Amino acid sequence: MHRDVTVFGSANADLRVLVDELPRRGQVTLGHDLEMGPGGRGLNQAVAAARMGARTAFVGAVGSDDHGTMLLRCLAESGVEACVDEVDGRATGAAMIAVDEHGEITVIELPGANATLDGVSDRAAHTIRGSGVLLLQLETPVAGSLDAAALARGSGAAVILDAGPQVGELDVILGAVDVVVVDLDEVREAAGMPDATLEDAVAALATRVPTVIAFGGLRGSVIADAGGVRRLPRYVAHALDSSAVTDTFCGALAAGVAAGRSVSEAAEVAVAAAALAVQRPGSADSIPTLADVEEYLSLQRAG
Repeated sequence: MHRDVTVFGSANADLRVLVDELPRRGQVTLGHDLEMGPGGRGLNQAVAAARMGARTAFVGAVGSDDHGTMLLRCLAESGVEACVDEVDGRATGAAMIAVDEHGEITVIELPGANATLDGVSDRAAHTIRGSGVLLLQLETPVAGSLDAAALARGSGAAVILDAGPQVGELDVILGAVDVVVVDLDEVREAAGMPDATLEDAVAALATRVPTVIAFGGLRGSVIADAGGVRRLPRYVAHALDSSAVTDTFCGALAAGVAAGRSVSEAAEVAVAAAALAVQRPGSADSIPTLADVEEYLSLQRAG
């Protein structure tokens, strides 16, 4: 079976709590409206790619527990082909997320079964080789992502990397990818240029990888490639929950590239998808469909 996008990465059970103020060291924070739902960068990005119309597979790992069952159900309901190992003796990955009134978050993550993704199984290798685009993150062991990237490139697939949440690991894998997405606040660290302008830092990274995107959500994003450095469209919206905003962007970007758009064209649609996601609560539950994004873009052009 041909797949447009394969996502290799993490899957978590997200425990979300709304707070008036994000937790500080040594301070008791009052929370309310506790919620449980599917999440994890990898799973979120797979859901996003599928909702944007791509034939999508997800390669990951869960524990043999109720949380794992919930995540597998989410993938199935989203139309994502699951190539997921159920690991005995490991709990499914989990994340505890505090969300304030501005949509900003603080996360405590428990890797669980995600920590076992330090290589690629034969079944996963078959899935990766059958894809046009491989999407990776740094929320699982970098050794497994490197193996996956080598398989993808060997079969002619494009490799997109979300550099979160461990930008310090970027140097190890940067040469194995075609597109890297870095958080706007971490671009200077990623480039090793703490005092540089944003544009100079992005341009420096783009000498090491064909395309770099500094993603800033509603604050705006920058893309750099052989054509130079330029700004992506920026949307004004009320931020409700930023939990899956970067994931929505990355999944939509991969779907657009798989559909034959240039990275720049795909990124312009992906920033609109991210602007929609930030206006909705939850992680995977907040991710829009292609129809949602097309309607949103139509309203933006009309308005």
